[in-house]
Amino acid sequence: MNTSAKTVRFDENIMWVELSDGRMLGIPLAWFPRLLHATPEQRQKYELSYSGIHWD
Repeated sequence: MNTSAKTVRFDENIMWVELSDGRMLGIPLAWFPRLLHATPEQRQKYELSYSGIHWD
């Protein structure tokens, strides 16, 4: 069974990733300094693929 990201959203400190199997992961933005310091608009410019979540 393959599980992939279905949706991504952000709050002030957390990146929330909903997986295709229904689980929701909360990942601290502190783990990703570039995302932590990005604007909300920059964070929303992501692409989902089977291998993960990607930003320019």
